[in-house]
Amino acid sequence: MATTNIWQQFKALITEGAQIVATITANNGNGTSQAKLRDGSVINVKGESVGVGQKAFIQKR
Repeated sequence: MATTNIWQQFKALITEGAQIVATITANNGNGTSQAKLRDGSVINVKGESVGVGQKAFIQKR
């Protein structure tokens, strides 16, 4: 049975926990960047295409 609730339909399109919003704090010069999460923790991520101070979606794998 298909749901008619638009919010439920939208949520079904997105895998929960698949993406995180982070602020890039440094491009490390080796193909990785440092990113600060909304909870204040800092992680290293692949890629340097997002500039320092900009927000990015981080894909969990």
